[in-house]
Amino acid sequence: SESVDADVLLYQIPGGMLSNLISQLKEQNALDRYDDVLDEMPRVRKDMGYPPLVTPTSQIVGIQSVMNVLGGERYKTVSNEVKEYMKGMYGKPPAPVNEEISKRIIGDEEVITCRPADLLEPEFDKFKSEGEEKGFVKSDEDALTYALYPPIAPKFLKGEAEEEELKPAHTISEDEGIGIPTQYNVEVDGDVFEVKIMPTGFMEIEETESGNFKPVEGAVPSPMQGMVIKLNVNVGDKVTQGSTIAVIEAMKMENDIQSEVDGTVEEIFVEPGDAVSIGDTLMVIK
Repeated sequence: SESVDADVLLYQIPGGMLSNLISQLKEQNALDRYDDVLDEMPRVRKDMGYPPLVTPTSQIVGIQSVMNVLGGERYKTVSNEVKEYMKGMYGKPPAPVNEEISKRIIGDEEVITCRPADLLEPEFDKFKSEGEEKGFVKSDEDALTYALYPPIAPKFLKGEAEEEELKPAHTISEDEGIGIPTQYNVEVDGDVFEVKIMPTGFMEIEETESGNFKPVEGAVPSPMQGMVIKLNVNVGDKVTQGSTIAVIEAMKMENDIQSEVDGTVEEIFVEPGDAVSIGDTLMVIK
């Protein structure tokens, strides 16, 4: 049954935001950090000048709190939405932001003082005509969908964004080793369900002479579970430490993935639209 929880005054979290937070912590397999995130929420809100906790700023504050807790260091990972907020792209904050935090997030970038939308170039006609030429935009609504989600809208509007089919169940043969079934029938309260075990993402490994395994040199793991929405590099590109190599959408926020080294992109294992888990190898940079 529902009850009045006075803790919302302490943690400054509306009910709808709270249920969303629980769902997203489950998605990141981090529900055990729930209390830590609740404690972090008011601190992040203060750092950001007390934005109102309604869409979209409630989500921006909430997910930054999650990142601060799960990342082990406050503002080590910052979503693009937080960067835009600090630059004034969501309007002027109700109270002054924490200048030290702001500088850490956006450096010396200029904070705007005008109406954010005044800086936008008109793009509707461009997306509409481009989509019509390619055959998937047939209405103004389609054009808006394409403008909002350029990486995934074409497949959706073409009707090609279908759910992936499960591969047939496979049992390892005697030649491959011990027979381990990947399909089971599970009975729950008298109902029988067919359950298939599917492979998940992995960090590539190689065997050393001693028989031990080690991570592939230069592998760039995904720091979060989400979807790749943009790749900023191609195989053969030279990158510098701190440069953005990909963008991953996680928990409704866009996050720049930056290279931790200077080097050359040798392999890329993902493309826009791919779902990734924490630790999946995105690419190799050496």
